[in-house]
Amino acid sequence: MHRYTWKEAFADALEAAKHGKPPYQNFVGYCYDMGRGVRQDVKLAMYWYEKAAQNGSIAGMFNLALMCETGKVTQRNAKRATALYEQAAKKGHLQAQTNLAIRYLEGRGVERNLAEGIRLLRKAARRGDDKAQYNLGRAYLDGEGIRINESHAKSWLSKAASGGHSRARRLLKSMQRKANRSRSNS
Repeated sequence: MHRYTWKEAFADALEAAKHGKPPYQNFVGYCYDMGRGVRQDVKLAMYWYEKAAQNGSIAGMFNLALMCETGKVTQRNAKRATALYEQAAKKGHLQAQTNLAIRYLEGRGVERNLAEGIRLLRKAARRGDDKAQYNLGRAYLDGEGIRINESHAKSWLSKAASGGHSRARRLLKSMQRKANRSRSNS
């Protein structure tokens, strides 16, 4: 079995991308974005992500949203990023659901809506996204858009930590130290 180099994979994908195949358009965008198999060129990355998104690629929508959010190529465009996250989230993209939820919680590119943000966080957290699990745990801990519930907070933070979320692990350790101090002071 032949193992492709990044350069070979890029060349093959570029041909398919030019013929309008969305997954390959997204892959070519990724290669340009990361400099894999080709010299890094974020303008061309955005061009190919845009093509992929226009042709229905959910990953293309998500990657284009990230570029709009960060302002990597053009000025940041919070409203466009939100619209793209929303499109991808409606089609089931897990990270897009999480990013959209956070945008609703913070009011970035969309009117702040805590209830919608929590609803989307719950949906993504149940599907296993550690970033959503961490943020839902924080919401339960801080009472952001939801009633404070330390046991729910610990549960979601534990799931995020077991998924590799380092901030969730640190927060759980901090909560444990705090609980130990209050027990020893009693």
